[in-house]
Amino acid sequence: MSGSGPLASGGSEPIVDEARFAEAQRAAKVSALRGTPLDDDHCRGCYYYLDPDADLAFCWHEKLQILVGADWWCHYWEMRDN
Repeated sequence: MSGSGPLASGGSEPIVDEARFAEAQRAAKVSALRGTPLDDDHCRGCYYYLDPDADLAFCWHEKLQILVGADWWCHYWEMRDN
């Protein structure tokens, strides 16, 4: 099925779950989530990064709980135990 996905009735515009989008935006703002590391700290080295071998993984910090990139950073960053 080419072109399948959540579209609004009549057409070509995707359906946006405004509430989920607002919650994700709020979580990113509150956590100071950024797409680049801070000094040598990045999500891959964080305790809450679910799969340190993956370039994209779930952050299971109770206040974030979203997919994040390995080279991202937020203020919930906590050193992973080795």
